[in-house]
Amino acid sequence: MQLPPTTFVNISRGTVDDATGYPSDIDSDPHAVAVPAAIASTSRLTQDPATGTPRQVTTLTCVLPRGTDVRDDDRITDTATGAIYAVTAVNTGTSYGFSAGVVATLSAGGA
Repeated sequence: MQLPPTTFVNISRGTVDDATGYPSDIDSDPHAVAVPAAIASTSRLTQDPATGTPRQVTTLTCVLPRGTDVRDDDRITDTATGAIYAVTAVNTGTSYGFSAGVVATLSAGGA
């Protein structure tokens, strides 16, 4: 992991049936627990091409230790805040003489 961890996260995968028998990803068992992570958000201002209306685009990124088993469609729960994020993309960083971390792009409201 290249950045110092700012939090710990739980990684959940799969679904379970809720009390009504419907699949739910809320109560699924965590796939990994207390994984050190650094979650950061970046924002930029852009304009809607059709209307010219200003829009703020926020990107959430989570850096995890090298070798962390995280996949697209997993859910990451920040144990400090309780926020749940959906993983939308996973990239393994390129190593230039040091351990490369796993970078996950997140979407807020991943529950």
